[in-house]
Amino acid sequence: MYTICRKNLSNEDVEEVHKWLRRNCISTHRLRREFSDVLPLAELLKREYPRLIDLYNYPKKSSVQLKLANWETFNFKVLSKFNMSLSKEFMEHLANGVNGTAEVLLHEVIKLEKRQRLAVERNAILKQEQAWEENDEVKTVVINKQIGDGIVQVPQKMILYSLYEKIVRDSQAKDVIIDAYQQRLTHMENIIKVKTERIEELLMQMGKIPQKMTTGCFITFDSKDT
Repeated sequence: MYTICRKNLSNEDVEEVHKWLRRNCISTHRLRREFSDVLPLAELLKREYPRLIDLYNYPKKSSVQLKLANWETFNFKVLSKFNMSLSKEFMEHLANGVNGTAEVLLHEVIKLEKRQRLAVERNAILKQEQAWEENDEVKTVVINKQIGDGIVQVPQKMILYSLYEKIVRDSQAKDVIIDAYQQRLTHMENIIKVKTERIEELLMQMGKIPQKMTTGCFITFDSKDT
């Protein structure tokens, strides 16, 4: 089990902690006072692990001894589940608000989040690998891949080149068929357009014929009367 103790952080580590706090909408002022009790940290971690953390176990305390008791409970019920532990001296420094102790704790929380995220991504890769194992035409090679902040070796699936060529040929054959159907569709659209125009012309002609015949009849009738 990894034990968290008092140590000095680099400027880069402190800046990383401050950025993490800002992302979580937490002020960097009075940090040692705010995190002298475990409740703020418990509220933060409950967002990611709601089933693991019960806030009723960590009522807000004001005295150093009661704050220390809260840290001891949190140490046993939560941090131990992540194979982590706070040393007795470190918990006393937290409860007393010793300068720099809260930053060390939060930096360890940031590293925990990175490890958990890496584990999730790793599990997703392994599940995909298991799904691919049933395919004999897929081969496995090991490559270096950056996951989070680290470089790890992960298996990479590759298909045989002969299978790739077959897939390309099948795709090209489908493209030819699609092009042929597209040409036939364009041809049919042109035929429909020509026929539609012809029908419109015939309808226009048919509309004019009755009008001419009626006019002719009136002219003939008037000439006989004259």
